[in-house]
Amino acid sequence: MAPTTLTDLPPELLDHITAYLPTARSLVTLGKTNKSLHAYVEKDGWRTFTRTRFSSLSPVSPPSYRDAARTLASLSKAWDRRAFLARYIEPGGDLRTYPGGRHINHWKRPKGQTIGFIPQLDVFEDIGMRWQDRKEVMAFSAGAEVCVRTTKRRGDRQESVHWMTYRPLSAYEGRDDVTTLHLLRPSEHEKEDGRQRLISGTANGDLWILTIPEGKSGDVPTTYFTTQGQAVRSSSLLQQSNHCFMAANTGDFQISLYPVDPDVPKIAPLSSIDISMSQTNRGHQGTNRRVWSTQLLSTSHLAVGIGPSAEPIHIYAITPSGIEKTPTRKFKLQNELQQLAADGTRSNSDQKSSSAIYPIVPLPPSLAGTGSSNSDGTVFLSGAYDGIIRLHDLRSNHDVETSYSDPTDDNAIYALLPRGRETLVAGASRHSLLKVFDMRMGAKCYYYQDSIDSASSTEGKRKPNDWNAFLKPHNTASNPGARYDTWAMRRSHESSVYSLASPSSCCPYIYAGLENAVVELSFTSILDQHPDPTFFSPWHPARSAGASQQYQDHRNGHRSRQPVIDDNCRGREVLGFAMYDQTPDTKLCKQRSLWETWQSRACGLQFVEGLDERWRVGSV
Repeated sequence: MAPTTLTDLPPELLDHITAYLPTARSLVTLGKTNKSLHAYVEKDGWRTFTRTRFSSLSPVSPPSYRDAARTLASLSKAWDRRAFLARYIEPGGDLRTYPGGRHINHWKRPKGQTIGFIPQLDVFEDIGMRWQDRKEVMAFSAGAEVCVRTTKRRGDRQESVHWMTYRPLSAYEGRDDVTTLHLLRPSEHEKEDGRQRLISGTANGDLWILTIPEGKSGDVPTTYFTTQGQAVRSSSLLQQSNHCFMAANTGDFQISLYPVDPDVPKIAPLSSIDISMSQTNRGHQGTNRRVWSTQLLSTSHLAVGIGPSAEPIHIYAITPSGIEKTPTRKFKLQNELQQLAADGTRSNSDQKSSSAIYPIVPLPPSLAGTGSSNSDGTVFLSGAYDGIIRLHDLRSNHDVETSYSDPTDDNAIYALLPRGRETLVAGASRHSLLKVFDMRMGAKCYYYQDSIDSASSTEGKRKPNDWNAFLKPHNTASNPGARYDTWAMRRSHESSVYSLASPSSCCPYIYAGLENAVVELSFTSILDQHPDPTFFSPWHPARSAGASQQYQDHRNGHRSRQPVIDDNCRGREVLGFAMYDQTPDTKLCKQRSLWETWQSRACGLQFVEGLDERWRVGSV
């Protein structure tokens, strides 16, 4: 009897084998074995590999699983090596301002306040017929103004950028500052007319849907939500294919649930509840206790963060008649501690943790799992004033399932951004500090270092650690030609990271809102000569000057033969940040400039093991 070979196995068994392949290189090698296995890899292998190794990061049905696997593998390597390029972003180039639809050459930043604006952020992306064809829409607030950037990538390593800004004619800084911001994803017929709808709430009590047109049309149709003139503190939008609704916190204790319909002039709440002091105090005294955040976990559950309180997370059921008046559950910040009393009996510990909850976000679903927990928001994360991030499960009797804390910094958590179930990014309340926690616990998670041959490769392996980055540049003084130096010097040296956003878990871009600034982080290595072609092209100093000038001409509205830009070659705008591990024996690392990094490799200098080549140890 002839021995059985791989080609004799049915596709189901090949899928089972593929699920155990640790790297994309392993799958490529399998596909080179013969024509039969090559056909399997191209048809089913990449799908199985992507859904297994990137179960919480991969889209459900990408146009190409092979391209998706390359993007996700490259992105995983960049995150593990902490390889990113940081830039400030602001409107410019092809820029129109509304109402009016006028084309302007220069955007004027908000003035007149003792502190800078606090950006609210939102972003989404649409993937076209090919994995490389993408449209990203990003919006941020700057005082009373909303800025919207539309970026179209065509898969040829180039992009086109268009900006729109909206500012009410009677708006004043401080009084009418934007406090909440949501982008509405367009329907299929709305994509064709180029309009962009967004929801904006202000400190003055305005909450509305704005429909910003494309082109010279100056009208901005507006739908108003009824708020009784109370300041909009927070809001959460849940947009699905068949319906869309929003929960908003107005004043200190009122929560309202609204339907979202841009085609009507005014929208009243479906229901409203008042979270009275009796529900939040629990016998404690204080005047600062209020609702801090609202988050729609699903169509059936609303999470509310309050504080200071011993039970700062309230869960409300959503029924066809609206929000239930009484919370179905309240979460403490620690589990009940059981200990033996002096007489040998068991008693509850009287120690209770009291704090305030700021961000609440649902944990993204996983393609590998089964059950309702993957999509209905039963598992969620919370960030607290005590600096601890906690994971909660509505199905569990425990208040806290696990927690993430930084032993080097205990400042409050203001923003949370989970990248699937692999990486958790958090914004701290001081020092412009961005915290990164590794959430990978499953045996089948992707680690790029598994593909490193220790016998033949000079690239060292590094144990994944949690780490922090300071989002304030250290290289502005040494680069007087950079266009953002004046901006950076006007900014406060200390800022909170107020907001975080990313188009998707499979996108290399993350946006962070700091005082008076928005920072874009692009996760890629500058010395990678084969970066993911969906987003980046190889960088070379010989091309940097020309590409940078072309980019400046494009941003300034000057027409050229190629009015598109190469995102990876704007070397002069790249900022240098500092970073350290969340370990007792931590060492501060700083990023080299792009030119210095290139020269260091040419001179054969040693780099920090396991990190991107831009990092160097020390403060010089």
